[in-house]
Amino acid sequence: MRKVSKTKRGTAIFFAVLRIIAALMCAFLLYTFLYTMNLNHINYGNIIGVIFCVCVILLVVLYPFIRGKPKLRTAARAAGGVMLVFAVYCGVISAIICTEIVNGPPEAVAVSANGTPQTVIVLGCQVIGEEPSTMLALRLEKAREYLEAHPGAVCIVSGGMGDDENLSEAEAMRRYLIKHGISGSRIYTEPESRDTTENIRNSAAIIASEGLPEDVVVVSECYHIYRGVRQAKLNGLHACGICPSSDPVIITLPTYWLREIFAITRDYLVG
Repeated sequence: MRKVSKTKRGTAIFFAVLRIIAALMCAFLLYTFLYTMNLNHINYGNIIGVIFCVCVILLVVLYPFIRGKPKLRTAARAAGGVMLVFAVYCGVISAIICTEIVNGPPEAVAVSANGTPQTVIVLGCQVIGEEPSTMLALRLEKAREYLEAHPGAVCIVSGGMGDDENLSEAEAMRRYLIKHGISGSRIYTEPESRDTTENIRNSAAIIASEGLPEDVVVVSECYHIYRGVRQAKLNGLHACGICPSSDPVIITLPTYWLREIFAITRDYLVG
């Protein structure tokens, strides 16, 4: 009996430690979600993130008070199970995203090394006034770096004009690249798209109409690169992706990463 008691005690301690770790992780994520909201970047990524993190923290804090009540304990365990399934699902999708992040750059370099012409597609992001936002500037710098290293590549900048923007994202990107040394003759603009699906579909139409290379390098944020590459492949293009460092925007990354998980799920469901 003493041995069983020690085993149960050890198991209880193990799960208590797991709950504390989960609560601490969620406390940090909650901070990042609220920080991003405070920047007026409110979307279903940080809204759902806040709800999930608050639920996990409350469950951990309240569990010692309800574990002695069978009905409440059962409900708490059921809620914990649902949250665990959600967390595991997010982990699986995140692993898929990370696979593209890791495999994309070597593939892009390998294709270029074979002498195959390439089309770089830069996916749009917010424009503030007439200037690229921090995220968009990071994408453009990555594209500029790649275009300078591969003089035979051409570029499509893709993005329409949002309600709070003074010009299309594509035009802001074109101006930025020209200002930073990329010849305008290498840049094609796609100023009509409103989302990733349209970004790629409209860019694929430009590739077809202009006779541009169908080997494409998609440039976007790390969390976004998998979906961009997937859409390119669905449009008949041979695609890989590259992304800039996320260090300058690391505090907002959890919000956009979680939002992207839902966007990928939607894409899977609608085909």
